[in-house]
Amino acid sequence: MFDRWFDSYRWWLCAFSGLLLVASFPPFSCSTAGWVALVPAWWAISRSEQVRRNPIRYGYLIGLIYFGGVFWWISNVTAIGTFFLVLYLALYPAIWFLLVARFIPQTCEEGSICAIYRAMAAAALWVTLEWWRSWFLTGFNWNELGVSQAPSIIFRQLAAFGGVHLISFVLVTVNILWAEGLLGIAKTLREKRVVRASVPFAAALFIVAGCFALGWHHLQRHQGEVRGPELRFACVQPNIPQLQSEAASYREEALDKMEKMTVPAIATHPDLLLWPEAIIGGGVWDHPLNEAIQEISQASNGYFLLGAEDYDYHTRKLYNCAFLYSPGGEEFEIYRKTRLVILGEFLPWGDWFPWIRTAIGIGIDFTPGDRPQRFVMSKPKMSFAPLICFEDTLPEVANKAARLNPDFFVTITNDGWYWGLCADWGIRQHLNHAIFRCIEHDRPMLRCANTGVSCVIDANGSVVQRYQNDAGSEIDVGGVFSGTLAAYPSHETVYEAWGDWIVLISALFSLMLGTRFCYQLFTL
Repeated sequence: MFDRWFDSYRWWLCAFSGLLLVASFPPFSCSTAGWVALVPAWWAISRSEQVRRNPIRYGYLIGLIYFGGVFWWISNVTAIGTFFLVLYLALYPAIWFLLVARFIPQTCEEGSICAIYRAMAAAALWVTLEWWRSWFLTGFNWNELGVSQAPSIIFRQLAAFGGVHLISFVLVTVNILWAEGLLGIAKTLREKRVVRASVPFAAALFIVAGCFALGWHHLQRHQGEVRGPELRFACVQPNIPQLQSEAASYREEALDKMEKMTVPAIATHPDLLLWPEAIIGGGVWDHPLNEAIQEISQASNGYFLLGAEDYDYHTRKLYNCAFLYSPGGEEFEIYRKTRLVILGEFLPWGDWFPWIRTAIGIGIDFTPGDRPQRFVMSKPKMSFAPLICFEDTLPEVANKAARLNPDFFVTITNDGWYWGLCADWGIRQHLNHAIFRCIEHDRPMLRCANTGVSCVIDANGSVVQRYQNDAGSEIDVGGVFSGTLAAYPSHETVYEAWGDWIVLISALFSLMLGTRFCYQLFTL
């Protein structure tokens, strides 16, 4: 009788899980929802016979709501691309439902620890699929379940021990233990028996308490230490739309606006002046951008970092770069972006299908750089690793940069392709991912954006300074963001030393489950 109830409400349970997943991410940012979002889904997959017979369709419903709800804002640039992206990403919860239904035993002896095994097995499958999604077909790792804990100063510290994937593993495990514990209590009450301690509930509470203690311990790591040198910075957030970025008149107006906004920025006497990623178009050797750079470098007594294109005439390759000019503008260093945006900076197989290149409007592909870079300043004596655009959402890019031992990260990004409500959703999701790069490597980050959010993130993942206008807005507004950045000496984290060890364990666990299923299938 109890299972018939779950059969009757199976669609509603799956839809509710999808909505809870959406609520876990910006702009709602309800991190608590991440701890219970999969409870209704687990009830459906473990108690409904209809769902177990056709798990893909119900998991696909969760995926459509989940990814449609958190990625609809991409339609600001490409509605068709967003449509197919959501259809593709929804396959992952559908596959998870299928694997859970086939690989994991559906029943447990009452009072046994089988529920813990099932929870960890389901978590291993979930993490393995998240990892696959992060690189398959060039990868799209945004809004993994673990990212939902970005607002939680305690639980997000788990990233220092195993990255976002570790948080995802914990969340899925606890979700399922809650679900099993509630089912056990409901069964006891229905049968009018004495309610005893629930093994799944006790295990969930133990895991949550352990994670809380570990996160709190990590927050105390810099007690008694002395901060390093202090950097004065000034970021120009111009709020320049990018829809007409190739027009000559547009570039002249954009450059004029940047120069005028830079005057008050220089007046703050920054050690480091920053412009966002390539908002004007063209290269630093092109007129009139070259003249503007020289004038600004000579007027400022500090370093000048900006984003621009770089075309190598010898190899005929185009790069998206960050240029750091020394005081006076006589010398500069270059970082070439190592991870490019598909359909934005390059078109796969575009030379084979030129008509697609013409239809999309990508005339020439950018070329990825071959290595990270570490910029060293002499005054103050500090160094930083530059990241461009969405590179601060990619753990593997930040990992390589962190191995160069910089004092902090700097992200320059151009988010002017999105505006209004779409910008509010997308930019805040981008910021949430950047938070975890700081925790994973125990380093702060300075972000300079075109339309927001320009801010300072400390090594604990807290946004300690951010640009806001007089009305309190930080997105789709322009102005000068100035402040100071000082960092404690970084400690090598477990994640920095061991990487995604939880993914390896999850993949092996998933392989074991698959092997066991195949053995049982062929021995029937």
